[in-house]
Amino acid sequence: MIPLAGAEAGKLVGMGSMPDAAHSNPEPAANVLILGTAEWDSAIATNQHYVTRELAVTAAVTFVESLGLRRPTLRRADVARMAARARRAFATPADGPKTPGRPRPDRTNVVSPLVVPLHRAPTRPLNRALLRRSAAPWLQSSRPRVLWTFTPVTYGLETAADVVVYHCVDLLAKFPGIDGVAVGKGERSLAARPGLVAIATSQAVHEHLVSTGFPRVELLQNVADVSVFVEGSRPAAERRPAVIFSGNLTTAKLDMPLLESVATALRGRGELLLAGPLAAGGGSFTAELQRLEALGARYLGLLTPEELAAAAGTCAVGLIPYAINDYTTGVSPLKCFEYLSSGLSVLSTPLPSVQTLARNNPHVVAAGAADIVGHLDRMLAPVADDVIADRMDSAGRHGWAERGQVLRDLLAAELARPPIR
Repeated sequence: MIPLAGAEAGKLVGMGSMPDAAHSNPEPAANVLILGTAEWDSAIATNQHYVTRELAVTAAVTFVESLGLRRPTLRRADVARMAARARRAFATPADGPKTPGRPRPDRTNVVSPLVVPLHRAPTRPLNRALLRRSAAPWLQSSRPRVLWTFTPVTYGLETAADVVVYHCVDLLAKFPGIDGVAVGKGERSLAARPGLVAIATSQAVHEHLVSTGFPRVELLQNVADVSVFVEGSRPAAERRPAVIFSGNLTTAKLDMPLLESVATALRGRGELLLAGPLAAGGGSFTAELQRLEALGARYLGLLTPEELAAAAGTCAVGLIPYAINDYTTGVSPLKCFEYLSSGLSVLSTPLPSVQTLARNNPHVVAAGAADIVGHLDRMLAPVADDVIADRMDSAGRHGWAERGQVLRDLLAAELARPPIR
């Protein structure tokens, strides 16, 4: 069987164009192996895709696609993903991509490992051997070896690394369908690794990592590719009373009664727009979407970053209608900064990370589901261009240009330390 993508946090459709910045160091400083929780060409670009792009500025990077932390089913989407993984795993460079995919930065290689998407004792020896075979060029590298992993299920690759970074963007074990036992065991093993540095993208994730025993945890909240959304932002005269949600359309994260209430409240005076892939992470969203469309919502489909920016740039409010549960309390939605850089106000359920942002940003409101609709009248009212500009400015410090340099500096500092082997 072939692995499936795991849970994701911090979503952006596509990934925009790659930066044209020249590599200041013609020789890579290190060989970085990134263990992802998604496919490289997945519909949504997340932290792992952007981190790959940013680290490739100074390092040679191998991106290893998802090991399949979510157990597969016989649903059509799961079977299609398994078949696609098999095709990629057995493809040769001469085959070339069958369809255009996400651009790959210079000095970046993508690996599709064939592993069993079950991570318990019976399958561990086989999966360890298969993963090490996929990572053979990195294991044999004469340059410093860096393991930068978004999954705690690593099959011991950290023992071959000079630097280990665990980049935790979710309370992964809490996501429906994820093997929480494997995740917990992997995190405890990584926490005991000398010299490892962990990165948390929300305060809840930071607290989780500290309680698990990680001695060094850096809090780096999610950021967005803000320049794309600034480009699509329109002046006040071209705005309309529309509310937009962009992201994975899945019942695992969204508060459906809330979305239905918003769609109903907007009938006759505005519009609810939805953009993103359907049923990401398993399950179907077809019936839910039909109910929302019957209430007047409009589904825009899966948009490129530029298309999404153009759609958001004419709206008034960016919505984050997440249900509050054990998983979403650890989410730090980068769409806050996508919305702000589009000139929108942000209306969200009370996710802890959004509540923190709302305390210092007057354009962000975090409210209980029962109060969300009550905020719409004020937030849909026309605003002046200087208000739109202020919203965009508040997002300016939360982009990947700045974050990429932070990560490269962190990597350089870790490389300067004595090897941890």
